[in-house]
Amino acid sequence: MYSIDDLKKYDYFNNIDFTYALDSLTGVLSRANILGFAKQLVETNFPFTMAIMDIDNFKLVNDNYGHMVGDGCLKYVAEKLALYVGEDGLVGRFGGDEFIILYFKSTKYDDVHEFLEGLLNDGKVVRRKISVGNVKFYVTATIGCATFPNDAKNYDDLFIIADKALYRGKTKGRNCFIIYVEAKHKNIEIYRKEQVTLHNAFSRISEFVNNDKRTINERIKYILDFVADYLQISEAALLLNNKTIYTSGDGYQCNVDDDCLKIFEKLTAHNNIFIPENLHNYQNDEKMNKFIQDKKIITFIVAKISISKKVYGYIILFEEKITRIWQENDKALLIYLGKVFEILHYKDMLK
Repeated sequence: MYSIDDLKKYDYFNNIDFTYALDSLTGVLSRANILGFAKQLVETNFPFTMAIMDIDNFKLVNDNYGHMVGDGCLKYVAEKLALYVGEDGLVGRFGGDEFIILYFKSTKYDDVHEFLEGLLNDGKVVRRKISVGNVKFYVTATIGCATFPNDAKNYDDLFIIADKALYRGKTKGRNCFIIYVEAKHKNIEIYRKEQVTLHNAFSRISEFVNNDKRTINERIKYILDFVADYLQISEAALLLNNKTIYTSGDGYQCNVDDDCLKIFEKLTAHNNIFIPENLHNYQNDEKMNKFIQDKKIITFIVAKISISKKVYGYIILFEEKITRIWQENDKALLIYLGKVFEILHYKDMLK
């Protein structure tokens, strides 16, 4: 979508590896770079509007038509959104079905209102029927936005305020836009779905496992894509002892070799799950240090997959953007994935 020429006019991208600048599915900016760019705008005191756009009921698209159609929907919306914003701003994928829009042209209420009204109402982006393959469906979206420095003086507050506006739009029934106004929206409390959806994540993964219309390889890929998106991490990967690898396809590539497998064998020798406390502790381990440097890993968590005490592979969750603190839910999900891939292994043997 965006090209190097589109981005190099902004100073922020002079020090960015363009290999990872864009979201691999949609071609707009990746999560790390759209947020990083927004932070730089704040640091340089450049006035702008931040909008968070959420495609309405996107889960139903995936459930009814499959993830290939869902991916097609995301690519379509991203392309139309980038074209609509044009040179007046930049678009990035925040994750899942959410996009971030940075609008440079104005922070005035009336101008922002006109911009968002055109986005929703002229049928160029959403509020229209789209076709993906042989499937046609109607797409709408909800948008919340706030401006810097009018509504917030720092990045964290700006994001929270835009998120509040988005939340307000969802509670009003979706298919609308909300421009943050302090008198109306200051006291909105957002209740995070992540606090209550681990069980839902298990259920969703179970659906993938039992979807006999998909090949085993397709089911593995869908599961890894879902986990990476659910946890908002750089990559989820399944490495097998025969050097087969499956990844969630976010531009990350892990070359499986004997050294790589020996590292994971060593790390999980005493426990099924290993979480490094500090990667600096491995600077004296030549193989481990090379692995970390080659993969540009900030942190990771790994679990071995064993059947009847025989290890046949490893699940790894990588983060290459931030120093993530792995939570109990992350570990619970990893343990569940081990059982899932064990089931898929048996299904594959029984074909």
